[in-house]
Amino acid sequence: MAKTKIEQDIDIPDVLVKELLTSSELRMVKQRMFIIKLILDDLSIRAIAKEAKVGTDTVVRISRMFDSNKVIKEYLKKEQMTPSSKWIFGESVEISETSKNR
Repeated sequence: MAKTKIEQDIDIPDVLVKELLTSSELRMVKQRMFIIKLILDDLSIRAIAKEAKVGTDTVVRISRMFDSNKVIKEYLKKEQMTPSSKWIFGESVEISETSKNR
């Protein structure tokens, strides 16, 4: 049986997200955002893996997911945390002064 396709543009308030996710799922979301922050801080894959206590393959997977996800980039752009280039492919990353001070 095919999975039902659900509309992708559903705006879910933060308060509901916390209620809909299990504590484990919420921890994983926070962990991914922490890894994205470290990517934006221009750390190496190994340094991020060590800091976040995950494997380098996890860092690469999240980095690729981040690079291809427009929704996350738009949110981070509002927070002034989006890099100007793709980190995973070794291009330079320009970080705004605001995100450097966080």
